[in-house]
Amino acid sequence: MSEGRLSVARVELLLRVDGERALLLAPSPGAYTRGPAQGRVLQAGEVAGALIALGRARELVVPAGVHGRVVGAPPERVLAPVAYGDVLVELAPLSDLAAVDALEQRGAGARDGVLVFRAPSAGRYWLRPAPNEPAFVEQGAELSSGSALGLIEVMKTFTRIAYRPGGGLPERARVAKILVADGAEVADGDALLQLEAL
Repeated sequence: MSEGRLSVARVELLLRVDGERALLLAPSPGAYTRGPAQGRVLQAGEVAGALIALGRARELVVPAGVHGRVVGAPPERVLAPVAYGDVLVELAPLSDLAAVDALEQRGAGARDGVLVFRAPSAGRYWLRPAPNEPAFVEQGAELSSGSALGLIEVMKTFTRIAYRPGGGLPERARVAKILVADGAEVADGDALLQLEAL
């Protein structure tokens, strides 16, 4: 693991509205990766993939005021070539209760009654920024919006993940248990941390 991996730039996706749907577009040409899974609920400020161009990776974030449920699967290719303005993600409105229920189950772990924070994407989960540095989060740590929870690595691209209340997660929480080992492979939606509401 290298210490330079925390310097991933963030850029907002472009937005085009098509009826009730929001189309999130590539802000520049490059190779698109880590697109969100079909059915996932995205909100403003959340990462919806990464764009790699000229050897630099940039996290793509949902623009302010935009939210919805992902329609369609991400590209089949791990690094899909895209041009400026290509549609990367299509969001349907959250007008149906089923989509809201899915968001609550994803955030709160309602299936088993345990409050958990889940992996926002598949990859390798790192608790530390580098081998000899302290962990981003430890058992007993108190979390609020923006608290760093670790890194997800996909093909040598590192994305910092942070605690975001909503979708069943409270404004403040305490880490009751770390459920995944440092460096473990995780799937999209896997439980990473067991939480207690404060």
